[in-house]
Amino acid sequence: MLLLLDMRTQARLSVEDVHELLRTSGQFDGQLPARSTLYRKLSGVGLKNERRLIEAIVRVCVPDAQCANTLREQAISLLHQAWSEDAEPDRPEPGEVPDDGGSLAELVRVQRELIDTQAQLTAALQTATEAEKESAKSRALITTLLVLGALGRPAAGRVSTPSPDGASYAVSGIELSRLRTRLAAAEAERDEAQRVARAAQHRLAEAGNLLTAHGTGSTDPAGLSAPTPIGPVEWPTTRADPAGQAAPADPLRSSCQALPDTTAIEREVEQGEGVLSFEGHERVRSLEQDPELAEVLAEMLRLDPDGSRMESVIDGAGRHLLDPAHTGRYLWSQLTKVEKTGLGIAVYHRMQRELGLADGLHLDFMVAGHDVDMKFSRGSNWMFPPELQGGLCLVVRADDASGLWSIGLLRVRSELMHAGSNRDGKRGLSAQGREAIHWIHSNLPLPEHALRRLSADTVSSIFAKASGQARTEELFLQAQLTPITTADLSAVTMQADGNKRAREARRRLAHRGVLVLNGTRPRDVEWAWGLGLPALEPSTWMSVRLTPAQPGHEGTPTIMLDGTPWCVAHPEDLEVPLPTAAFA
Repeated sequence: MLLLLDMRTQARLSVEDVHELLRTSGQFDGQLPARSTLYRKLSGVGLKNERRLIEAIVRVCVPDAQCANTLREQAISLLHQAWSEDAEPDRPEPGEVPDDGGSLAELVRVQRELIDTQAQLTAALQTATEAEKESAKSRALITTLLVLGALGRPAAGRVSTPSPDGASYAVSGIELSRLRTRLAAAEAERDEAQRVARAAQHRLAEAGNLLTAHGTGSTDPAGLSAPTPIGPVEWPTTRADPAGQAAPADPLRSSCQALPDTTAIEREVEQGEGVLSFEGHERVRSLEQDPELAEVLAEMLRLDPDGSRMESVIDGAGRHLLDPAHTGRYLWSQLTKVEKTGLGIAVYHRMQRELGLADGLHLDFMVAGHDVDMKFSRGSNWMFPPELQGGLCLVVRADDASGLWSIGLLRVRSELMHAGSNRDGKRGLSAQGREAIHWIHSNLPLPEHALRRLSADTVSSIFAKASGQARTEELFLQAQLTPITTADLSAVTMQADGNKRAREARRRLAHRGVLVLNGTRPRDVEWAWGLGLPALEPSTWMSVRLTPAQPGHEGTPTIMLDGTPWCVAHPEDLEVPLPTAAFA
């Protein structure tokens, strides 16, 4: 694994780059592992059984044939060494727990498996999210092409698809076929990552039941603390506020229903002329009948094809009102009634600035030359005033308790409203009105924050510490293998520069064997990759306890610190101070 990492580093290739080179090289004849599988293989999971893959990676990373042959022989030699170690009889591990009839040994085994499963789950969830964003981009582009095609208008520079005569907008079957292939690949990768994540959740649940059966709770008889699990609702650390409001059962829900069924539409491509026929497709026909709505929809998809910009808008608005550096708050439920009212206003201002939307003549925004209003809700109970009847409105909903957000477009009409109104004459949407919303992005995840993922008891133990530095160190101890954001640090330190406390915690926790990683440091990113941890975003931190690699850690991903291999520690491993290189 380290040999392949060194080759990738020298070649300046990411895992995505390697995957693309392997795909274009044609060495696997359609049997190339998915990108999520390649991530796991390059992290050391099952790598020793992938000789063909290793040889292919050497060839694409090292262009010089002679050097590639040398490295290939070295890799094969390391594989033979790994196979011979597997054939050796089991050796007793240092510090082996005393015999108590097998109960304690079984518990330690479960705890070790728990740590490995947690890392796999986090990596799978991250891969699923990235793949969903990629598929969202493809669906958005397909939908934009279809909308403009339905209108019979050129893209006006907004979409790089040729228009044969400048008057009509033709979409070729070949172009749609390429987009459809890209979409299918991204959705297949997402589905595989979701399958791996659900399998890991199931294993976590089984491990939790076994720990409970031993009557240990979260600590074993020898005082070895079990790590805080990071899975969704099947495990205690769900997104929940101190009052115990839990997250929905499936955080992996996708936004597939946000856009029209492109597969059904593509079947209507006329192969002879290569032009789309939209007869019989109700959703697209409704866009034909409302060209202003269609143009606004296409423009919003162009401005934010995967939803990442609106995601940052909503998350930033929430953090602004929570003001964690001064209040220590981290949940929207902790906002006052007045502040909750201001959340929609904050989203409006940030949305206008992020997407570069001009002021409207009579409503909030000017989008694609049309007046558009914006309504925000934490549920789905938007209220529309009488003067908005007949107008276009962007409806946004988001809630950090569920961790999901959506944005859609609606033509406000009286027949879509409830009959009753409030004292201001505002009316809400009926069931028919909610069905009339053209969803641009639906049920996408908000950015994760560690304090929202931890249990209420764990968060209480963190905030019980007297100083900001002590709370920061407790956060890194309690939330290992969990991405920690600057908002989390601001909340626990109640200071604007929480990163300063994190850097100090990096030095102070090293004597306990805890490595604190920062996504802005290239060396830390490589260490996280070498240990098989989830990829670090530039603005996030992550902690993990390490131990020198010894017999019993065979096959575990390792990194080199002062010439010694280190790996993720198991619960029964003693605390070993990290060398200076880990926190210099």
